[in-house]
Amino acid sequence: MENKEYLKKAEELFQRVEDKLDDYEDYIDYDHTPDKLVLNFESSGKKVVINTQRAIKEIWLAGNSRAWHFQFLSDQEIWFARAEKQEFFACLANLLSDNLGQPVSFQN
Repeated sequence: MENKEYLKKAEELFQRVEDKLDDYEDYIDYDHTPDKLVLNFESSGKKVVINTQRAIKEIWLAGNSRAWHFQFLSDQEIWFARAEKQEFFACLANLLSDNLGQPVSFQN
């Protein structure tokens, strides 16, 4: 994947996450810089961090004392953590659900 494509896919990911976070604005504060999105859960003080790793063209996700490294699979159009065999949005939905105490889904 070329740098330009990686940056485009990463920005699409960040935008989709922010769009979902708007549904939970009373429970989650977030800060977005070009390479990082930090989610703060108001009730617990816990954090989830999503950041780019430009040099290796990955997206890293950390939360609940765990971390995942996602690579973009262009044949499936998904960000996927090979070690854990998890798709990014399913993994993030689980983290959000655990921290909010209610189900969260990125499915349309």
